[in-house]
Amino acid sequence: MSAIDLLKKDHQEVQQLFSEFMSVDAEDFARREDVFQQIDKALLIHSDAEEEIFYPSIENHAPDLIKQAVSEHQEVRELLAEMLDLEVDDEGFNDRMATLMQKVETHVREEEGPGGVLEIARQKLNGRELDDIGRRIQQLKKDSEEELAA
Repeated sequence: MSAIDLLKKDHQEVQQLFSEFMSVDAEDFARREDVFQQIDKALLIHSDAEEEIFYPSIENHAPDLIKQAVSEHQEVRELLAEMLDLEVDDEGFNDRMATLMQKVETHVREEEGPGGVLEIARQKLNGRELDDIGRRIQQLKKDSEEELAA
């Protein structure tokens, strides 16, 4: 699968998890915690894949965009770390979730939109390169999943 298709699929899955989290009854703490853990894992693995494999492949073509994207990833990681220190029924958790959703949605819009890193990759890399990057991302994700399951 092309790196672009793979990353877009990740974006859609995280958006689906956000929707799922918002639809869970506020009193169903176990379900809310479970969905939040899925969001946390998905975002961390996705960020690692982009930073370790995808971004380096196009950094020469869009250094400022890559720098900004890595900074946004760091903000998301910090927010997730704060949220992990809270219970899902803590007062500040929902505010942080709203902030997280907003930051991730903005980041995705920038990556997928006109002039974004996915468009730049489509213009600057050929299909074989994108497929190779996609395979490497899938392997990293598989290894991360196995590591987290251990």
